[in-house]
Amino acid sequence: MKQGLLSTCLFLFLSLHAFSQANSIYSLGLSAFSILQLPRIADQDPLKYIHTSINGGIFKIDDRQINYRLSGRFLNQSIDFQNDCNNCNIDQGKVTDYEVKLGFEKSISYSWIQPYFAFDIGYRYNRFQGIQNTVNLQRVTASVSQLETTKSGLVLVPSLGIRITPIEMLSLFAEGSLQFYYSSLHTRLITQNSSAMMTENSEAKKEFLFSPLTVGIQIHLGSRN
Repeated sequence: MKQGLLSTCLFLFLSLHAFSQANSIYSLGLSAFSILQLPRIADQDPLKYIHTSINGGIFKIDDRQINYRLSGRFLNQSIDFQNDCNNCNIDQGKVTDYEVKLGFEKSISYSWIQPYFAFDIGYRYNRFQGIQNTVNLQRVTASVSQLETTKSGLVLVPSLGIRITPIEMLSLFAEGSLQFYYSSLHTRLITQNSSAMMTENSEAKKEFLFSPLTVGIQIHLGSRN
């Protein structure tokens, strides 16, 4: 599934590049700050928002009417959350999350302040490795388990944003998006009691994930002349 999605993205990108190359401007961008929602881990409640900085990049081709864009993002950081409140489990560990997307954006106006909308399709991978502390009603730890969850699959991402270009070669942008994530989930739980017991489960998942803000900078290269 990974190879098929990445091959499709590469083919589409090369096709768009050939179509736009004769009359294009290239842009390179960096995501300086983001607020995003991670995919649900186990029975996590509520879903966490993560604040990250300098965790992604974007490459764009402008053919005057539409910007074709290829973007990516990566994060690897510690996280803790409450899981399954009926048993009051507390999970702690490290999450690795990355995605690669291909899409387009269309400006609504063409002044130095440009609102725009965009749509991307791509691949996302999410992995959590950590421990799960199961506690009783007196809030005393009853057992400790090792938890690992892995998700990978397709993302569809509509976005709205605004781009400000104070000088010709430089732009600042702010963007928010809603992501539909269709993934294959694999969960492994090893409970450490008197004897270790491992439980594994695989299933398909559908999620809507909100990224309210991504702020970044773009440098414009090339010339139409």
